[in-house]
Parts: sequence; structure tokens; C-alpha cells
Amino acid sequence: MEPSAMLSLPFTDIERDTGPLLNEQIRWVSEYRGMDLFQEFPVAVMAFNRHRQIVFYNEKTKSFLPDASMNPYGLRPGEAFACIHARETEGGCGTAAFCRYCGAARSIASALSGALNLQECKIDRTVSDRHSQLDLLVWTKPFHTHDQVFILAALVDVSAEQRRDTFERIFLHDILNTATSIHSILYLIDDSETSVRQYLALAKRAVDQLTEEIETHRSIWDAEQGALRVNASVVDVSDLLQHVSSLYSRMAEERGILVETLVCGSKKIISDAVLLKRVLANLVKNAIEACHPGDTVTLACRDLGESIEIEVKNPAVISEEVQSNLFKRAYSTKARGRGWGTYAARLFIEEYLGGRIGFTSSAESGTSFIISLPDDPIFPPGKNS
Repeated sequence: MEPSAMLSLPFTDIERDTGPLLNEQIRWVSEYRGMDLFQEFPVAVMAFNRHRQIVFYNEKTKSFLPDASMNPYGLRPGEAFACIHARETEGGCGTAAFCRYCGAARSIASALSGALNLQECKIDRTVSDRHSQLDLLVWTKPFHTHDQVFILAALVDVSAEQRRDTFERIFLHDILNTATSIHSILYLIDDSETSVRQYLALAKRAVDQLTEEIETHRSIWDAEQGALRVNASVVDVSDLLQHVSSLYSRMAEERGILVETLVCGSKKIISDAVLLKRVLANLVKNAIEACHPGDTVTLACRDLGESIEIEVKNPAVISEEVQSNLFKRAYSTKARGRGWGTYAARLFIEEYLGGRIGFTSSAESGTSFIISLPDDPIFPPGKNS
């Protein structure tokens, strides 16, 4: 099969093979030479028909399924793996707007065009009402049998390596930046008493920031291992918002940006003040970095009775590609391996603080990240200390 131009994404077909034809394809592929050797392979091996439906899978593939006892025949890969985008359109997996950026879809499209392909794929999925992420290397190759084209795919789980690599890169980047700032401040100190007082105050602030960054990275690491403890207390939301605003007032001022805080009276909730502050601080920092001089970042809260809504808003617009990758580990528009912000925000808010986080972004209204938190949440078992 000679390679042709790769199919455009997202896919537009909604047709699927069913009944006797699908069963025949499953039998043809299972009987294809050498396929039996893949059953005990240490990596997931699958085969898809021309409509990207699963017609073969080995034992290792079951480790990627939300339920190892399920029968994935006839499903597309995103549907079998519970990808959050697989149910967005009538066509299912491969037909949503996001799918044009999906590594698995790109690899399958390349194979359907007759070429070998290898892609990284990050699958954002929901399993038992909880978010998780699969980081995969997806290799595909077309083959023919019974006058039909099929796609052989090998999927290698690199989640652990990605997690470790991302953690090390971001940790070293953030710590080195702050340590360099401390070094520069200390270098500026001369023998005058005024200079010592001025720069030691700056150095103390930088050391506090360094400590906070180390604690944040430790919290993310513990959260990913399921070992983070929630220190629940009564949190005055307006006070917390004003505190976060003050943390970045100088940064905003230096860039010609205004940080506006809209409080909600004396509203109090039960939460972990430290985790919530870290989430809001990161969102505010990201919002400031996305702005231009003269822009305004708004940090607001709304009392909804038995819950509260916190919004971080800025006038910038997030591109479609970035929107499709928000909340994914290791994704960043800044540099390779710099993607903790929104990923950690969802991890803390949804897995530990009993809330929800989402966003909207348009040219008309800018970008808003909205956090919803109950007044008195039910924390995950074993995570409330």
C-alpha cells in the first residue's frame, strides 16, 4: 500500500460496521498470521477496522480500560478508554473538534493513508466520576486481509515516566529561578544600613517564595500518589481572595496590569486554605502573564447559598489547541515540561476539595476560570485530616 496524503482531522464519518460483518472482521484479524503472538505481549496491542473500531485487543489492553471485564469490540479507542471527548459528537471518538490535536487520531489517520506512524497521546478521561490521564506512545501500521484494510496499533504507557520527567523539569526550573533571585538580591547588598534592611526584606520574601514552591511541588507529588492530606478549616473566602491579590499586585503593577478583587461579604466555607490559595495564586499568575499593559485581571467570588463560585478572569483569548489541552499534565504554552498550573488546579479542586473547575474563552468575553465549591464538602475518604 503506497502512502497517500494523510486524512484531515477530525474525522467526519459516523458509519460503523456491526453485526455479522463486525464479527467476521474480528475473526479475520484474530486468524491473521502472527496475531496470536501478541496476546501475551507486555505492551497493549490492538487492531482497528477502516472505521477505527476495535477488532482485536490483547491482554495488556485491559489495563487501559475503565472496567477490565468490558467487551470493547466495535468501539473506537477513545470510547473504550473513556476519553472525555468521545461522547461530544454523534460520530463519537475521532470526530470532536479536539480530535484534530489527538496523537492517537493522528496516528490512525496516518495508517489509514498507508504509512507507519508514532505519536504521543494524552487521553483525558473520566473513570468512576474521577479524572485521570493516560500518557501513551501510539505506533500504528496498516495491513490487509480479506481485501480490507486494518490498522495494527501498539500502545506503550509512559504515564510514570512523563509524571517523573515533568515533575523534575518544573521543580528544577522554579527552584532555580527563585534561587537565582535570592543570589542577585544578596549580591546587591552593600555596607550601608539602609541597603541591608532593604535587600534583606526582599531576600526574606524570596526565601518565603522558595519555601512555598517546594511545598507546592510536594503537595502535587503527594496528590498524584493519593497521599495528600486535606487540612480542613473555616476559610473566609473574601479574605483569601484579597490575600492572593496582594501576592501578585507588584508583579501586575510592573506589567501595567490591574488586579481587581470583587469580594462576597463574610462568606465562609470549609476547605483547605493552603491548597485553595495555591490554586488561585497559580490561576491569577497565569492570567497576569497572559495580559497586555492596560488589561485588568478580575478575581471575584459569588455566594450561591450552600456553595460558592470563584472566578479568575482576564481579557485574553485561549486558542482552540490550547483549550483542548488544558488540565493535562505536562502541557504548557511556555516551554516543554512546564505544564502544572491548570492540571494541578483540577487535581486539587476535584480530587481533594470536593469541587469543580471549568473555563470559558471567547473573543467577546475573554477567559474565565470558574471554581465551584460547596460550603461543607464531603472530602474523599482518608484525605481529610
